[in-house]
Amino acid sequence: MERRLRHPGGEIAFTVKRSARRRSIGLKIAADGLSVTLPERAPLADADRAVSERLGWILKHLAKRPAPPPQLADGVQVGWFGKPLTLVAGARRSALVDGALHIAGDGETLAPALQRFLQRTARAYFAERVALWAERMALQPAAIKLTSAGTRWGSCTAAGVVRLNWRLVQSPFDVIDYVIIHELAHLAELNHSPRFWAIVERHCPHWRDLRAWLKTHGHALLAW
Repeated sequence: MERRLRHPGGEIAFTVKRSARRRSIGLKIAADGLSVTLPERAPLADADRAVSERLGWILKHLAKRPAPPPQLADGVQVGWFGKPLTLVAGARRSALVDGALHIAGDGETLAPALQRFLQRTARAYFAERVALWAERMALQPAAIKLTSAGTRWGSCTAAGVVRLNWRLVQSPFDVIDYVIIHELAHLAELNHSPRFWAIVERHCPHWRDLRAWLKTHGHALLAW
C-alpha cells in the first residue's frame, strides 16, 4: 500500500507492508525508496507516526541513495572487469570489439542478449580463477555453478558446490578473486567464524576493502 506524508520540507512517499511475525514497526530504505512494515493488526496511523518520528534519519538516508542506473540502451556504459565500456546494440554477434561491448540484441532483446554474453564470459573466467585458487588453498569444490541471486555474490553448500553470481564479471579482478576465496574458504569452515576469516585473510589480506567495494557498487552490478 502506497502512502504519503507531508512534512515542513515537502512530501515523502512510502510503501506499507504487513507482517504477522513482526511485533514492532520496521523501516527500510532501499533503491526503490522507503518501506514501512507493520504488525498485522497495527493501524495505518502507526506507520505515519513512525515516519514522522524518524523523519530526519529517513531524509538523510534517502539522500544517500545511489542514483539509479541509466536504462539499458545503445551507448550506455556497462562494467567489464571493473572498467566502464560502451554498449553497442544491434551487432550481428555479441563480442568485445575495440574496447566496446557489441551485443546481438536491441530493444526488448538487448538485456537478455547482454546477460547471455556476460554469463558466457563469467563461466569461462570463473572456472579459470576457481581452479587457480583451489590449488593455492588446497580446497577443491565439488562443482562450480553460476547464480543470478539478487542479494548474494556467492554461496557454498555443505556438499561443496560453489555458486558465483555471473554479474561479478562487471567488477574488478581482485573483487572477483575475493568472492572466490570467500566461497572456497567455506569448504573448510561452513560458517563465518574467526577460523573462516583467518583463511580468507591469509589468501586475501585486503578483503575488507574489496567487501566494502561490493557494498558501495553492488547495486550497479545488479542493474541488468
